[in-house]
Amino acid sequence: MNDLRPAPRRPRSGRQSSNSTPLTRRPRARSLGGAPAPSRQPASAPALQPDKRPAPRQRFPWRIALVLALALTAAILALTTERGRLQRLEQQREEAAAEYQRLVARHTVNETRPWIEKYALENGIEPAYAEAVILRESSYDPKAVSSVGARGLMQLMPDTFEQVRLNLRESTTFEDMFDPETNIRYGCWYLGYLSRIFDGDPIEMACAYHAGPNNVKLWIMNYAADGEHLQLAEIPMEDTRYYAGKVCDAYSIYFQHYYPDPV
Repeated sequence: MNDLRPAPRRPRSGRQSSNSTPLTRRPRARSLGGAPAPSRQPASAPALQPDKRPAPRQRFPWRIALVLALALTAAILALTTERGRLQRLEQQREEAAAEYQRLVARHTVNETRPWIEKYALENGIEPAYAEAVILRESSYDPKAVSSVGARGLMQLMPDTFEQVRLNLRESTTFEDMFDPETNIRYGCWYLGYLSRIFDGDPIEMACAYHAGPNNVKLWIMNYAADGEHLQLAEIPMEDTRYYAGKVCDAYSIYFQHYYPDPV
């Protein structure tokens, strides 16, 4: 029996047989008009060229320049003003120091100082305080006489002299108040007496020396804010207030410059 199966075809030259693995081919793109299709490979990015244009010139803002100029002017004016103020303060300090030195020069001591120290210490008061009273009362004039009859360095009145004389049991006369040593001895005794009454308060002692202890006791009761100690501003009599202030000022200067060590 004849075989009716068709004879196998030979593969064409250049082609693989149907039993071989087909080659992977990229399909060709067809373009209209028969022109070959352009390549689809990505185009490379163009290289960046450096910017060769000149950089713009930076301009200094005129507003900032104006603000800086104003600030500099204000600083110079402030510095000038402060320098002038400091110079005025320095001048005022120098003038105050010179005035204080002139004030100290008026608070001198003389040959009566040994007697002042002796009798002040014997009566428990500061020599500087006795010096201040003498300066205020007579400016160290042993022959001084007041309009009301007080005599000598410490300007003792006749009734004050008599009180001291009786307590000391001496036979002196009021004429002896022109003797510097006797006057200082009597005056320091009286200051010691006032110190015991007013517990050594310099303001109250000065007021009592000027206006009498009984008046000061009344002022303390009626005018002292605490009812115990009278301040300068609370002294009702203007002349006594002025006197007490001057005595206390002189006391401070004598204490500082001549008697720095308290009793």
